[in-house]
Amino acid sequence: MGAIHLVRHGQASFGTGDYDRLSELGHEQARLAGEDMAARGLRPDVVIHGGMRRQRETAEGLLAGAGWDCPVEVDPRWAEYDADAVLDAAREAGLASDAGTLDTAGSSETAKRAFQSQLDAALGHWAGLQAFADYRTDADAALAAAAERSGSGRTTVVVSSAGTVSLAVAGLLADPEGVVGVWTRLQRVTVNTGIARVVVGRGGMTCIAVNEHQHLERAAGPGDRSRLVTLR
Repeated sequence: MGAIHLVRHGQASFGTGDYDRLSELGHEQARLAGEDMAARGLRPDVVIHGGMRRQRETAEGLLAGAGWDCPVEVDPRWAEYDADAVLDAAREAGLASDAGTLDTAGSSETAKRAFQSQLDAALGHWAGLQAFADYRTDADAALAAAAERSGSGRTTVVVSSAGTVSLAVAGLLADPEGVVGVWTRLQRVTVNTGIARVVVGRGGMTCIAVNEHQHLERAAGPGDRSRLVTLR
Protein backbone atom coordinates (compact mmCIF):
# COMPACT_ATOMS: atom_id res chain seq x y z
CA MET A 1 0.00 0.00 0.00
CA GLY A 2 1.27 3.46 -0.88
CA ALA A 3 0.49 6.95 0.36
CA ILE A 4 0.01 10.49 -0.91
CA HIS A 5 0.37 13.45 1.45
CA LEU A 6 -1.35 16.57 0.11
CA VAL A 7 0.06 19.73 1.70
CA ARG A 8 -1.40 23.20 1.35
CA HIS A 9 1.24 25.89 0.88
CA GLY A 10 2.28 28.11 3.78
CA GLN A 11 0.74 31.52 4.34
CA ALA A 12 1.10 33.66 1.24
CA SER A 13 1.37 37.46 1.07
CA PHE A 14 -2.26 38.53 0.85
CA GLY A 15 -2.91 42.18 -0.02
CA THR A 16 0.78 43.11 -0.40
CA GLY A 17 0.83 43.54 -4.17
CA ASP A 18 2.46 40.11 -4.70
CA TYR A 19 0.31 37.36 -3.24
CA ASP A 20 2.25 34.50 -4.83
CA ARG A 21 5.10 34.35 -2.31
CA LEU A 22 5.29 33.09 1.23
CA SER A 23 5.13 35.48 4.13
CA GLU A 24 7.69 35.17 6.90
CA LEU A 25 5.14 33.10 8.82
CA GLY A 26 4.52 30.97 5.73
CA HIS A 27 8.20 30.02 5.57
CA GLU A 28 8.08 29.07 9.25
CA GLN A 29 4.96 26.96 8.71
CA ALA A 30 6.61 25.08 5.84
CA ARG A 31 9.72 24.34 7.89
CA LEU A 32 7.65 23.14 10.86
CA ALA A 33 5.60 20.85 8.62
CA GLY A 34 8.78 19.30 7.23
CA GLU A 35 10.28 18.81 10.68
CA ASP A 36 7.09 17.13 11.91
CA MET A 37 6.75 14.84 8.91
CA ALA A 38 10.36 13.70 9.28
CA ALA A 39 9.92 13.17 13.04
CA ARG A 40 7.01 10.84 12.24
CA GLY A 41 9.29 8.78 10.03
CA LEU A 42 7.97 9.97 6.69
CA ARG A 43 10.51 9.49 3.90
CA PRO A 44 8.93 10.35 0.52
CA ASP A 45 10.12 8.88 -2.73
CA VAL A 46 9.30 12.13 -4.51
CA VAL A 47 8.05 15.63 -3.69
CA ILE A 48 5.79 17.21 -6.31
CA HIS A 49 4.63 20.82 -6.31
CA GLY A 50 2.53 23.01 -8.56
CA GLY A 51 4.09 25.72 -10.68
CA MET A 52 3.30 28.65 -8.41
CA ARG A 53 5.99 30.39 -6.39
CA ARG A 54 4.22 29.88 -3.05
CA GLN A 55 3.96 26.16 -3.77
CA ARG A 56 7.64 25.89 -4.72
CA GLU A 57 8.75 27.86 -1.67
CA THR A 58 6.67 25.62 0.58
CA ALA A 59 8.21 22.51 -0.96
CA GLU A 60 11.66 23.99 -0.37
CA GLY A 61 10.74 24.68 3.26
CA LEU A 62 9.49 21.12 3.73
CA LEU A 63 12.71 19.71 2.34
CA ALA A 64 14.84 21.98 4.50
CA GLY A 65 12.87 21.21 7.65
CA ALA A 66 12.77 17.47 7.05
CA GLY A 67 16.26 17.05 5.66
CA TRP A 68 14.91 14.92 2.82
CA ASP A 69 17.12 14.07 -0.14
CA CYS A 70 14.65 12.93 -2.77
CA PRO A 71 13.65 13.97 -6.30
CA VAL A 72 11.55 17.13 -6.62
CA GLU A 73 9.23 17.56 -9.59
CA VAL A 74 6.86 20.22 -10.88
CA ASP A 75 3.37 19.31 -12.10
CA PRO A 76 1.48 22.44 -13.27
CA ARG A 77 -1.84 20.64 -12.80
CA TRP A 78 -1.42 21.11 -9.03
CA ALA A 79 -1.65 24.89 -9.43
CA GLU A 80 -4.57 26.79 -7.91
CA TYR A 81 -7.56 28.20 -9.77
CA ASP A 82 -7.29 31.88 -10.69
CA ALA A 83 -9.27 33.59 -7.92
CA ASP A 84 -9.32 36.90 -9.77
CA ALA A 85 -10.77 35.23 -12.87
CA VAL A 86 -13.42 33.57 -10.68
CA LEU A 87 -14.37 36.97 -9.27
CA ASP A 88 -14.38 38.59 -12.71
CA ALA A 89 -16.81 35.95 -14.00
CA ALA A 90 -19.13 36.56 -11.04
CA ARG A 91 -18.99 40.34 -11.46
CA GLU A 92 -19.86 40.01 -15.13
CA ALA A 93 -22.91 38.03 -14.04
CA GLY A 94 -23.76 40.67 -11.43
CA LEU A 95 -23.11 38.29 -8.54
CA ALA A 96 -20.14 39.89 -6.77
CA SER A 97 -19.14 43.27 -5.42
CA ASP A 98 -15.62 44.67 -5.60
CA ALA A 99 -13.62 43.80 -2.49
CA GLY A 100 -10.36 43.83 -4.42
CA THR A 101 -8.08 41.03 -5.60
CA LEU A 102 -5.54 38.79 -3.93
CA ASP A 103 -2.95 41.51 -4.47
CA THR A 104 -5.00 44.65 -3.77
CA ALA A 105 -7.58 43.75 -1.13
CA GLY A 106 -5.45 44.86 1.83
CA SER A 107 -3.90 42.73 4.55
CA SER A 108 -6.17 43.51 7.51
CA GLU A 109 -8.44 40.85 8.98
CA THR A 110 -11.45 42.90 7.85
CA ALA A 111 -10.13 42.99 4.27
CA LYS A 112 -9.47 39.25 4.34
CA ARG A 113 -13.00 38.50 5.53
CA ALA A 114 -14.55 40.79 2.89
CA PHE A 115 -12.50 39.19 0.14
CA GLN A 116 -13.32 35.66 1.30
CA SER A 117 -17.03 36.47 1.50
CA GLN A 118 -17.18 37.61 -2.11
CA LEU A 119 -15.00 34.70 -3.26
CA ASP A 120 -17.31 32.18 -1.56
CA ALA A 121 -20.27 33.66 -3.43
CA ALA A 122 -18.37 33.70 -6.73
CA LEU A 123 -17.23 30.08 -6.52
CA GLY A 124 -20.77 28.77 -6.67
CA HIS A 125 -21.27 30.53 -10.00
CA TRP A 126 -17.85 29.51 -11.34
CA ALA A 127 -18.49 25.84 -10.51
CA GLY A 128 -21.09 25.83 -13.29
CA LEU A 129 -18.72 27.11 -15.97
CA GLN A 130 -16.43 25.26 -18.37
CA ALA A 131 -13.39 26.76 -16.64
CA PHE A 132 -14.23 24.79 -13.49
CA ALA A 133 -14.78 21.58 -15.49
CA ASP A 134 -11.29 22.02 -17.01
CA TYR A 135 -9.80 22.73 -13.59
CA ARG A 136 -11.41 19.63 -12.12
CA THR A 137 -10.17 17.49 -15.01
CA ASP A 138 -6.60 18.66 -14.36
CA ALA A 139 -6.88 18.09 -10.61
CA ASP A 140 -8.27 14.59 -11.10
CA ALA A 141 -5.51 13.76 -13.57
CA ALA A 142 -2.81 15.11 -11.23
CA LEU A 143 -4.11 13.00 -8.33
CA ALA A 144 -4.34 9.90 -10.53
CA ALA A 145 -0.74 10.44 -11.67
CA ALA A 146 0.41 10.74 -8.05
CA ALA A 147 -1.47 7.56 -7.19
CA GLU A 148 0.16 5.69 -10.07
CA ARG A 149 3.58 6.31 -8.65
CA SER A 150 2.57 5.71 -5.02
CA GLY A 151 1.77 2.02 -5.09
CA SER A 152 3.75 -0.84 -3.53
CA GLY A 153 4.77 1.03 -0.41
CA ARG A 154 5.92 4.22 -2.10
CA THR A 155 5.14 7.67 -0.71
CA THR A 156 4.49 10.90 -2.59
CA VAL A 157 4.31 14.36 -1.02
CA VAL A 158 2.38 16.93 -3.06
CA VAL A 159 2.42 20.67 -2.33
CA SER A 160 -0.53 22.54 -3.77
CA SER A 161 -3.17 25.07 -2.69
CA ALA A 162 -6.41 24.98 -0.71
CA GLY A 163 -8.69 24.83 -3.72
CA THR A 164 -6.89 22.02 -5.49
CA VAL A 165 -6.21 19.96 -2.36
CA SER A 166 -9.86 20.37 -1.34
CA LEU A 167 -11.07 19.33 -4.78
CA ALA A 168 -8.91 16.21 -4.72
CA VAL A 169 -10.19 15.28 -1.26
CA ALA A 170 -13.82 16.10 -2.12
CA GLY A 171 -13.63 13.77 -5.12
CA LEU A 172 -12.65 10.93 -2.78
CA LEU A 173 -15.12 11.69 0.02
CA ALA A 174 -18.30 12.89 -1.65
CA ASP A 175 -20.87 11.32 -3.91
CA PRO A 176 -20.43 12.67 -7.46
CA GLU A 177 -23.30 15.14 -7.15
CA GLY A 178 -21.95 16.44 -3.84
CA VAL A 179 -18.34 17.17 -4.81
CA VAL A 180 -18.81 20.91 -5.34
CA GLY A 181 -20.47 21.41 -1.97
CA VAL A 182 -17.75 19.52 -0.09
CA TRP A 183 -15.07 21.31 -2.12
CA THR A 184 -16.31 24.79 -1.24
CA ARG A 185 -16.63 23.93 2.46
CA LEU A 186 -13.21 22.33 2.74
CA GLN A 187 -11.52 25.34 1.16
CA ARG A 188 -12.78 27.60 3.92
CA VAL A 189 -11.19 25.55 6.68
CA THR A 190 -8.00 24.22 5.09
CA VAL A 191 -5.19 25.86 7.05
CA ASN A 192 -1.81 26.84 5.65
CA THR A 193 0.37 23.68 5.54
CA GLY A 194 -2.64 21.57 6.51
CA ILE A 195 -2.11 17.99 5.33
CA ALA A 196 -4.54 15.49 3.82
CA ARG A 197 -3.50 11.83 3.64
CA VAL A 198 -4.56 9.40 0.93
CA VAL A 199 -3.71 5.71 0.89
CA VAL A 200 -3.35 3.88 -2.40
CA GLY A 201 -4.22 0.19 -2.55
CA ARG A 202 -5.61 -2.42 -4.90
CA GLY A 203 -9.08 -0.93 -4.58
CA GLY A 204 -7.92 2.56 -5.51
CA MET A 205 -7.52 5.65 -3.34
CA THR A 206 -8.98 6.29 0.11
CA CYS A 207 -8.71 9.58 2.01
CA ILE A 208 -7.97 8.77 5.66
CA ALA A 209 -7.17 12.23 7.07
CA VAL A 210 -8.02 15.84 6.20
CA ASN A 211 -6.43 19.14 7.23
CA GLU A 212 -3.98 17.78 9.80
CA HIS A 213 -2.10 20.67 11.42
CA GLN A 214 -0.89 19.40 14.76
CA HIS A 215 2.63 20.47 13.77
CA LEU A 216 1.52 24.08 14.07
CA GLU A 217 -0.29 23.59 17.39
CA ARG A 218 2.67 21.78 18.93
CA ALA A 219 5.13 24.44 17.82
CA ALA A 220 2.94 27.25 19.16
CA GLY A 221 2.72 25.61 22.57
CA PRO A 222 -0.17 25.14 25.01
CA GLY A 223 -0.52 28.85 25.76
CA ASP A 224 -1.75 29.83 22.30
CA ARG A 225 -2.22 26.85 20.01
CA SER A 226 -3.76 28.97 17.24
CA ARG A 227 -0.80 31.37 16.95
CA LEU A 228 0.63 29.68 13.87
CA VAL A 229 -2.70 28.57 12.38
CA THR A 230 -3.79 30.73 9.44
CA LEU A 231 -6.36 30.38 6.68
CA ARG A 232 -5.09 33.11 4.35
